[in-house]
Amino acid sequence: MSWIPRWMAALTVAMLAVSMAGCGYHLRGVTELDPSFQKVHVTGLSRSSDVYRALAAEFANADAELVDDRREATARLVVENDRIEQRASVVDPTADVRQYELRHELRYHISLPDGSRTPSARISQARNYNYDPTGVLASSSNEAQIRRELGELIGQLLFYRMNAPIDPDTLISPEDGR
Repeated sequence: MSWIPRWMAALTVAMLAVSMAGCGYHLRGVTELDPSFQKVHVTGLSRSSDVYRALAAEFANADAELVDDRREATARLVVENDRIEQRASVVDPTADVRQYELRHELRYHISLPDGSRTPSARISQARNYNYDPTGVLASSSNEAQIRRELGELIGQLLFYRMNAPIDPDTLISPEDGR
């Protein structure tokens, strides 16, 4: 049985450490938010919705918060429409539905402290799931799980969109009234 000399093991570890440092790898840290998003007031979402809970968790991870009082807010997230649609995506020859598609769509805009706002934007995600008419309880449990996952995903995507730089040329001024 052979073993590696200590100096060779130490050299290997050192080379791995140098290569990891050189490739740009680093542990995930706290997301730096624009100061105008340190306290955001959300309208148009229930606090118990999956989207709101995911959004609140993302803000907490970024050392920011969602506030209840509009006067405390440094910015407002206005959800114009939040809906989930279900439609049949696969039907067998006897006209029985075999697969459904769930689509979660959210329309929103951001109102900034100076009174300007972003144009309305849309986030949507869809998932398909199999439907078994003989296992209705399992199918409805599967649907509920997919609805939760879609809500969480939409909340995370909304946070990432808010974290993206806003192009000043696209802002709608308060005088425009749109």
